[in-house]
Amino acid sequence: MKIEITDDSEDPLGKRHIIPRGPKARLVGGGLPEVISPHLLKLIYQTGGVSGPIGKQFVAQSRKEQRFAKKGITDPLSEEEHEVAPGLVYKYKGRVLWTVTKFCASYCRFCTRGREIGLNKNKLLSEAEINQVWAFLGAHSEINEVIVSGGDPLTCPQDYLTKIVLGLAKLQQKGQIEIVRLGTRLPVHQPSAVKEWHYRLLAQLKNPYLMVHLNHPAELTPETIEILNNFRKIAMATVMSQTVLLKGVNDKPEILYKLFYKMSKEGIRPYYVYQNDPVYWAQHFTVPIKKAIELWGCLRPQLSGITATARFVIDTPFGFGKIPIPEGNAWKVDYSEYTDFKKKRHQL
Repeated sequence: MKIEITDDSEDPLGKRHIIPRGPKARLVGGGLPEVISPHLLKLIYQTGGVSGPIGKQFVAQSRKEQRFAKKGITDPLSEEEHEVAPGLVYKYKGRVLWTVTKFCASYCRFCTRGREIGLNKNKLLSEAEINQVWAFLGAHSEINEVIVSGGDPLTCPQDYLTKIVLGLAKLQQKGQIEIVRLGTRLPVHQPSAVKEWHYRLLAQLKNPYLMVHLNHPAELTPETIEILNNFRKIAMATVMSQTVLLKGVNDKPEILYKLFYKMSKEGIRPYYVYQNDPVYWAQHFTVPIKKAIELWGCLRPQLSGITATARFVIDTPFGFGKIPIPEGNAWKVDYSEYTDFKKKRHQL
């Protein structure tokens, strides 16, 4: 018998059958329906069920997510304020973020864009809107890097994503854009949804960077590893990881140690570990900063040079820059405040 999840009760034995609730689990006035792919459902059952490290990331906990809804933060990175063309965020000189979709194959409950992700999966940029982006890029020769994001760009229809990627490839050929990154979690969400055309398309870019979101070693299943290897071998992509530090998921040195070594063994370069963004629906995932610093200080000395390429950073709320936490307690540091890229002080 299948039991629909209707509350936040724990499931330590992993026996609860999960029927994703879709729009019923949306945030108050926002996005993030409860959508969980077949691949992730299987993985959730294998790793402790609803209360396991995968279940916690994808099964909605409505009471916890709505607790701070009335007074909570929804856009701490000020992306809406810095949107200069449809989906195009220009916050840092020389590089832009382009959100080309608001849809993913599954929805992470801590998503920084939960205010809008999943609201309308069929909403894609029109031809006119894409042309506005090309016009903006053409008028700003100082921009040399584009980060394609969403939602998840790899979930987009083939003709739509092809139009975007080939347009960026042409800008590379002209010498205007030099670096293209594409952020995705589709190889983790549903490996079977990645097709041959994805590899061939990214191969049209010069030195493409694939930024894959990985939070726990269990996410690196054989299917996911094969997909990421294909991006390296067929698309000649540099595959780099982004990890969010999450309470109850990966906030132990031994878990991150296993994750970084497993990634490095498979040719994935550990890149960023983020302190969870302070969006209201994800506050129950946030590891207190003092504990996070202690964790990083414990982990960093255990890592080899190859696995220690990741930096633990705070993506400054209402500020500028990804500010790295000093490594390994090697220096005497005042952790009470930091200064962002524009010399604004922030209290910890």
